[in-house]
Amino acid sequence: MDDELFKLEAELKRLRPAVPSRELLRRLDAELTPTPAARGAVGVSRGWAWWVWVGALPVAAALAVAFVVSPRPPPIATNPGPVAADAPVSATATEAMFKPVAAENVLYAASDEGPVTLADGTSARRERLSYIDTITWKNSRTNASVRWTVLREEIRVVPVKFQ
Repeated sequence: MDDELFKLEAELKRLRPAVPSRELLRRLDAELTPTPAARGAVGVSRGWAWWVWVGALPVAAALAVAFVVSPRPPPIATNPGPVAADAPVSATATEAMFKPVAAENVLYAASDEGPVTLADGTSARRERLSYIDTITWKNSRTNASVRWTVLREEIRVVPVKFQ
């Protein structure tokens, strides 16, 4: 099995990408060269405009998520009618709510903080794990979705067993 993998690796190392044709290089150069209209009427460089979008898009996304997730206060009635008893929730109100559809935990850093001695005198090792948790909610009626990402740090104390 290992011999087959070594043969495959050797074969992959021998492979070289094909040289692109002059026509392809000419077309790419023509398409990637910025035109004066792309730079803007006032002569703003493309790099500067790109940084504006990089800064503005995350702010706009955060505001959109805050707007969708934030609860809205009920409208104030000037002449409230008789108060109804607790009524069952209708099917349309249940369909309008967001429901979690996916959860993902990604470990992006782990470190061993070394040996520690517990209160009862046993030896253990302390580990620090850093995760990114992403939860996605979806509204089945409107097909809208909200994604929530949270950084999480977990510290574990693992007992050491000497044999």
